[in-house]
Parts: sequence; C-alpha cells; structure tokens
Amino acid sequence: MKIALLVQRFPHGGAESYVEEIAKRLHAQGEDVTVITSQNGDDKKYGFRIIRLASRFSLGEYSWWMGLEDVLKKERFDLVHTNTYGYFHSDKAASLKKKLGYKLVMTSHGFTGMDIHNLKKTGVIKKSSRFDFIRPFYDNYIGQKTLKRCDHLIALSQKDVDLYTEVGIEKSKITIIPPGIRDEFFVHDEKIKDFKSKLGADPILLSVGELSFIKNQILLVKAMPQILEIKPDTKLFFIGRDGGELENLRKLCSNLHLDGKIVFLDVKNSDEVSKYMRSADLLIHVSLAEGLSTVLLESMACGLPFMTTPAGGNGYLVQESKAGMGTPFEDEKELAKNIIGLIENKAKLQQMALDGISYAADLHWAKTFEKIMQLYQNLVGNEK
Repeated sequence: MKIALLVQRFPHGGAESYVEEIAKRLHAQGEDVTVITSQNGDDKKYGFRIIRLASRFSLGEYSWWMGLEDVLKKERFDLVHTNTYGYFHSDKAASLKKKLGYKLVMTSHGFTGMDIHNLKKTGVIKKSSRFDFIRPFYDNYIGQKTLKRCDHLIALSQKDVDLYTEVGIEKSKITIIPPGIRDEFFVHDEKIKDFKSKLGADPILLSVGELSFIKNQILLVKAMPQILEIKPDTKLFFIGRDGGELENLRKLCSNLHLDGKIVFLDVKNSDEVSKYMRSADLLIHVSLAEGLSTVLLESMACGLPFMTTPAGGNGYLVQESKAGMGTPFEDEKELAKNIIGLIENKAKLQQMALDGISYAADLHWAKTFEKIMQLYQNLVGNEK
C-alpha cells in the first residue's frame, strides 16, 4: 500500500505523536508511507518520508497549505489518513478523494472549535472572538461534508461515535480505536522511591500537556491556595512546552504567593514523564476541549489515578476505566474540594490505580496499530 498521513505541525502535539507512531510502524513493515505536514522541523531522525508544505495564509488554526493538491495528484496514494477535524488539509483531502481515487480515513482527534463554541454559548467561557459566528457555519456545512466523504472514521471514544451518528454517518463506517500507549509507560523503574523522595512533597500533583488556553492550567493554579490550606506540603508539577500561557501562569503564581509550590518543567521525554507519573499521587487534566487525552491513558499504565473535566472523550474514560474522577469546567473551588477529597481517600486511590493498570493493559501501541492496519487493508483490499 502507498499511504499518506496528513497532520498539522508534525511532530508537536497529541495528534502528531499519534501519526508518528503509525508512520514508524508502517515504515518498519516495509509499507510506502509519507507524512504530509506543515512548518519546518528536524526530519533526520525519521526513516519515513516527510513532505512539508508552506501555508498560504491562516485563519486561527486553519492554514491553507500550498501545493497539497499537487502532491496528492502526483503521488497517487492508495489510502490517505487525515488527522484532526476542522483543518484545511482534512477538508481538501476529502474534496479530492473521488477525483483522485484514494480511500480516505479520518481520525478527528476531538472537535476543539465546536466544543469551545458550545462552552461560550453556555457561558462557561466568557472570552469571545469576532470570528465566533464562523464556527456553526463551518460545522454545519464544510465539516459535515468532510466527515460524510470519508470512507471510514476512526473514533477515539464513544463521544466521537455519538457525534458522527448525529450528523448521519452509518455506524458501519465508524470504528472505535483509542490512542495507543508507548512502551515506556509500562516499564517500572525500581529506583522510583528515590526519585519520589527528591521531589520533596506530599501529596505530589502532576499536570502534563502544552501550557495553553485550551488546556486551561490556569484553573488548577487558582485552586492551589485552597488545596494548600488543607495540604500545606503539596507540590504541583507542570510538564509541557509553552503554548502561550507560561508567562500568565508564572504571574498568577507570583500574585497568589505560590512560588516553590508550583514547578514548571518544560518538555520531558516519555521515560521522564513516566518517572513523574509513577511518583505522583494524582494527575490533573482540566482541558476545555480534547479528543481523548493520551496523557490519561499513559497515567493509567503507570498506576496513577487522574482527575479530568468532561472534555471530549475524557468523561467517558472516567466511567469506562474507573481509574479517574470527573470535575466541572471552570470551577476552581470544586476542583480543590475534589482533589483534597480524593487525596485523603487512600483506599479509593489504590483501587483506581489498579483499575487503571487493568484498563491500560490492552492499549499498547502495537495492538492499536494492528487494528488500524487491519482497517487500512480492509479498505484497500490489500490483505497480506
């Protein structure tokens, strides 16, 4: 098979990591795989081919790539797997599918724009934009048309299935395949007790993800003074690159006199993230919008219970895995109360950790890739 994987700004972010894992495994199996993406990056460490296209112009996250149609025409792919709903490359690939004759698979990775728009409508988010009126037009016309043109849709959770069926997609064209978990998160480090003691806190709270408006870490910082009133030895560690919010978060920490209680660690590799997950008492993830957060799956593999907002498929994951607890959007008092209550319930934390380990056992990337590969083969009719 000749396969194209389309995604924005490879290799940064959850959707991009998802594409990287699929591409590496396709390449290892001898498949002809190409990642088509935007922006510049270091491609030397990858064995597979990467085509980077400049943007003609952008409207927010929606960037018009130059030359995408020419590449798809020239390469004559058997299958195109586009990643992320609400992006130019997904809409363009869908519009060209019939003309160029490839099979089209899409993984939406959530519906961020739609979810944020709905939170604004209900008053959860007060911040508005002069482009808000575009969102319903896009979702009801362009977005729905793109979804319906796909030969198959990979749903990360039941939340995706619900939306797909709501817009009229046949269930036979939808398969639930959660993101995979990298092997590093299943490896236990015997020296983890020494590492934990060096962090100098009890309890240890952890947040992993880009520091951004969407990830909403500011809510967790606002909750910290209330947590420290009851648990004065608490420390909160943030792992993730700056997506535009680091300066605001540091200023808020200073205003709330939280210096020394909140630590910003920047980006860490999977081995290092795993160490922090195995050392922490609770992972906190308070995003406003998600697909299904890979970081929650990784935390379960490490035996770390999580707390999350109901963004995307995360609320479903709480119910299905029993390894996490839900907390409302934009309510720091409730968040602090929930964190304290859970930290003080050692028996519940222990059971959640065991439930998470059990749930994550079937989510190795090797197993996830097998399911995706079978889907490709079924569509193209290229059984091996």
